[in-house]
Amino acid sequence: MIEPRATRPSRWRARWNAFRFPINPEKQALLRARWDSLPDALRTPNQLAGRHLTHCGFTTGASYCSFRCTHCYLPANANEVPIPSLAQMKEQIDANRRFQGPGSGLQITGGDVADAYWRAGRPDELIEVTRYAVGSGLVPMLMTHGQTLLEHPEFLEALVVEGGLRQVAVHIDLTQAGRHGFPINRLTSESDLHPVRETFTKLAARIRQKTDLPLELAHNCTVTERNIDSVAEVVRWFLADPARSRIWRILSFQPEANTGRTVFSERPITPAMTWEKICEGIGVRLDNHAFLGGHPDCGQGSVLLVDRRTGRYWPALPDDEKTKTLIAEILETLGAISTMTSDSLLPWRIAGAFARHPRLALRLAARAIALAGSGGLPLPVVTSLLRGRAHTLNIGTHNFMDASRVANAPNDPVTQARLEACVFKGAVKNRANGEWEAVPMCAMNESRWSELYAERLEDPALAMHSFG
Repeated sequence: MIEPRATRPSRWRARWNAFRFPINPEKQALLRARWDSLPDALRTPNQLAGRHLTHCGFTTGASYCSFRCTHCYLPANANEVPIPSLAQMKEQIDANRRFQGPGSGLQITGGDVADAYWRAGRPDELIEVTRYAVGSGLVPMLMTHGQTLLEHPEFLEALVVEGGLRQVAVHIDLTQAGRHGFPINRLTSESDLHPVRETFTKLAARIRQKTDLPLELAHNCTVTERNIDSVAEVVRWFLADPARSRIWRILSFQPEANTGRTVFSERPITPAMTWEKICEGIGVRLDNHAFLGGHPDCGQGSVLLVDRRTGRYWPALPDDEKTKTLIAEILETLGAISTMTSDSLLPWRIAGAFARHPRLALRLAARAIALAGSGGLPLPVVTSLLRGRAHTLNIGTHNFMDASRVANAPNDPVTQARLEACVFKGAVKNRANGEWEAVPMCAMNESRWSELYAERLEDPALAMHSFG
């Protein structure tokens, strides 16, 4: 059942509180500690870690998946491992919340958790997991290949309405074996999968219209030698219709890594090759390191502004040095404001923060006027923003490391620095001492998944829920 809308007085009270207290002190303290933990070389003006984000968390949830993808990063026995109990999942969420603070992202993942819970006859349990994450102050994103949600759209609607889910990341690419109607051996390019992308677009649009809730999608795509030449076409497809990019707010391309069950390409794909194709699809060469999320080798990306009416798009931020310097100062001063929240209070928080720093607000306004006058900020961009008809699209790569490289981290300063600066870490309990640790996903792929699976297979309380 859809909850009733908040009354007008309560809405205005929430807005006033957001204006008065725009920055959470707990989040601010965690960010300071995160900044202090970064290697000196990474404490740069364009660094987001420690200024705007601690890291994105993830759960080590249900490992089952009905697909048999050529680039699965999980161990071979993943489908034999039982689903963690609800109590264990809540304990994980609590630990992630302690590491990250409020308003942070939490990926609900493992294998394909929607697939696993539905097959196990426990869909209500996944709804409770997302509801608990929302209640703890995190912003959950469900990671899935989406086949179960397409076949049972009522499940997705329940996750949105009852679980408070607002973000779903759907993995769609040529590496996937198991998608109904799209056998892997008959797919020749990523364009063959555009009907799948369009079906998800329509499903999300229907749920948004029916529930009046802000469901958003992210698109994940593993890049191999088989589909590298299709990357530009995928980007063009999303940009061809502003209604698509208003729903799909993140496009993440992930160059293959030699880990798990991956069938590695004879001609390995690099992040540089992938970024080249992304820019080809956009039609503009963008600075892929305007901002850093941890280590520069771990990810690269940019943000576009899209006009909802015309579909025209532009880089969200000018690349001149004066603007970069000002944005860095804003991040340092106001970066603890979470922009990941899906509620409607973000504008009030931003207004409240700038009200406390009027000089910074005036400098930003003056810089915007100067850019508009010089053509650095095109008039159509200004018009779209002022009329409230523009939205952002995040696009980039997420670069995982080969398992052999992670295993050799103690002897490789660059790899060690990447692990220390990682902004994609999940809470995992250390079996030896019972303490919770924030573990980078690359370390999970190298060995921690196997260790965790061994624990769960030995747990008699979970044995009855095994998929094996």
